[in-house]
Amino acid sequence: MTDLALTGNGIGVRQDDEVTARSALAALKKAKRRFDHLQGLQPAREARRNSLLADAHADPLTGEEKALREQRKARGEKNSPIPGRGRRQEIARLIRQTDRNVRNLHETELARRRRAGLPRRLADPDTAFAQLGEAQQQLDEVTAARDSYHEAIAEALPPYAPGTRPSGPDADRFTEVKAITNLDPAYLRRIQRIRARNGGVNARTRAMGASDRG
Repeated sequence: MTDLALTGNGIGVRQDDEVTARSALAALKKAKRRFDHLQGLQPAREARRNSLLADAHADPLTGEEKALREQRKARGEKNSPIPGRGRRQEIARLIRQTDRNVRNLHETELARRRRAGLPRRLADPDTAFAQLGEAQQQLDEVTAARDSYHEAIAEALPPYAPGTRPSGPDADRFTEVKAITNLDPAYLRRIQRIRARNGGVNARTRAMGASDRG
């Protein structure tokens, strides 16, 4: 039996709301800690994924190797397959990117290695390809944490009332969410509006994580 049923007034409702708000704020703090931790790991994880992606492609040929292959071809001899050749589409499916994005990531990584004075290849193509899926999963973990964080923000914010600003307990709740997330109030109000318009947390709310500034 609830406090409302016992008292016959709105005290029980307010107490339930306060419990819900405290629970939502606690969940937000937990989600933010996890997201902050994984976001700190994202650059290294992304660099590893991109390095493996580049190495999973065809072996780069030196000028001498290219000349020898052309000579064998001219003599009617068959050249041996180049490890990793023709794997781009398979890589694209594995990391859920377009062929064009995979090509851009590949070229960007090779350019980075040139600037750093590193070899064009750092790992065996087959070994790199075998490790690429796990590296992508680690990146996906960061994305999932970001989505959960933005869902927690939406849950912790007070209900949105068009044309008004939060007042009383709702204002306190809004202020606490702002303090926890360090996000701009306008950004938080945008999350409120999207949640109200769609009747709850949804893909659009989660997708706002891409522009997270906190």
